[in-house]
Amino acid sequence: MRREVALPFPATSDILSDMKTFTVRELDRQPAVVLDACDKEGVVRIRRRTGQSYTIRPDEPKPSKASAEARRRWLDEHFAWVKRTFPEPISAEQTALVDRLIAGE
Repeated sequence: MRREVALPFPATSDILSDMKTFTVRELDRQPAVVLDACDKEGVVRIRRRTGQSYTIRPDEPKPSKASAEARRRWLDEHFAWVKRTFPEPISAEQTALVDRLIAGE
């Protein structure tokens, strides 16, 4: 006669994460592989021999490029600063002096 035994906790196979898991050894020997997986998956788990686990996820990416409007505004501000700071171009004599100084004469 077969007797059914109730488990003390519900089965978790249907709620287990698909998170990629690495060992501390893999992190030590192949950190680029772990970080590439983290970039691809969004998060990875590192597990110690003791069973303790840690989660690694990438930081929020910084905006890679400024918009064309922001670049134009920055350039306009820069050129206005240059015009205020250097209202008149330097003379040919001053240019020749700077050239000699750079050449070490």
